[in-house]
Amino acid sequence: LDPASQTARPIDLERLREQSQLDLSAAGEALGAAGEGSVRTTSLPGTKTLAGRRCRGFRIAAPEASLDLYVADLGPGVGIDTFADFLEWSGASLALGPVLDEMRRLPGFPLETRTRARVHGQDLTVVTTVTKIELGPLGPGLFDIPAGYRIVNDPAGEEP
Repeated sequence: LDPASQTARPIDLERLREQSQLDLSAAGEALGAAGEGSVRTTSLPGTKTLAGRRCRGFRIAAPEASLDLYVADLGPGVGIDTFADFLEWSGASLALGPVLDEMRRLPGFPLETRTRARVHGQDLTVVTTVTKIELGPLGPGLFDIPAGYRIVNDPAGEEP
């Protein structure tokens, strides 16, 4: 949804998935494929509160990158497998390999991730943080287009 123009643009999920898989494949190559046994997980000291939840930290270290994850117990059915399933859908399992295997061993859902990598001689850091969590059934109409918005279809060939 674009509030400025009051337009809604439908997303082609299959095209989005294909683009994501291409992007993650390139990222996996840039980071260097981690071989079996070359990835290690360690606990980070202390805890952190994110979105009102107490989180434990873990570092997954690979030869060309490290990933800090702060995970929280969000209750039954919302664990690391939910996150890992999304990463697999997006194609990350192909790019991350043993890193994803290590991630699946963590005890909770990641509310913050910090990725550090050296790509083509440049140091990169990407941080994602969850700031709000609402658990429960989705409200009716959550994905309805608001009144007054018009649908704009993507022209052929535009990025998802």
